[in-house]
Amino acid sequence: MQDIDTEETVPENFVKSGYLKEKFRLFHLKDKEPKKYSYHYHDFHKLIWFISGNVEYHIEGKTYKLEPHDILLVNKGEIHKPAVGEDAVYERYVFYISTDFLDEHSEEGSNLNQCFQMALKEQGNIIRLNPAQSRMLFETVRLLEKAEGEDIYAKEMYCRILFLKLLIELNRCCIENPEVFHKTARYDKKVVEMIHYINENLSQDLTIEALSSRFYLSKYHMMRKFKEETGYSMHQYVLEKRILAARNLILSGMPATTASTECGFKDYSTFSRAYKKLLGQLPSEAY
Repeated sequence: MQDIDTEETVPENFVKSGYLKEKFRLFHLKDKEPKKYSYHYHDFHKLIWFISGNVEYHIEGKTYKLEPHDILLVNKGEIHKPAVGEDAVYERYVFYISTDFLDEHSEEGSNLNQCFQMALKEQGNIIRLNPAQSRMLFETVRLLEKAEGEDIYAKEMYCRILFLKLLIELNRCCIENPEVFHKTARYDKKVVEMIHYINENLSQDLTIEALSSRFYLSKYHMMRKFKEETGYSMHQYVLEKRILAARNLILSGMPATTASTECGFKDYSTFSRAYKKLLGQLPSEAY
């Protein structure tokens, strides 16, 4: 996996090694020529407001066909990529959202991360609003885009308020009607079951042999199908998901040795080497 964004062409000073330097950032992007994208993930949430194009979006083994004004939610750490057709301009608004920003502005009973959590719970990454709701939210997107391009009094505060307004309204739509999560996606049922199992059981035995036995598949068929549907070998997927989970535990205050054990590593030296290879730093440097 790559934790640098390979989908959107954005200024390098905004994103570095998968870390978002700002609390949130909006990009309005148009691709007139199709590009090929690699699977990747981020250290922040991503919200995409799709405008136009012939685009299928692949997220954690599922493929979604996008329609105009679909809202796509990609959680921190989810592997994803778009597949773009050649017959239309690919236009979208892309928000990069720091999880720290959501935590800072959430209150008891008002969790701004709710829509992203619901995307996981509902097992659907696409929000499809009714026309009235879509117009209301999109007006805020356009106001935010306009404000970011102007030199106005209290610009940063105003943009932050507009973005919070967008998040509050989006969360309200999701909470009041969970059916806005559009669940029609193409996927291999066994592969998606394996993905869910792996992510819920990172401390357990996730060897090829153990997974093959659990899902009643031959090892070679299972590995081939997993690679076809996700873009990753099973070994690499498990390894990187374990490292990302361990990093989250470390950043929450857990000792690195405990985090490595909690996430399925049998010895700390193996964990430390893999962590540094993937993230460019030792676990002890994450604090």
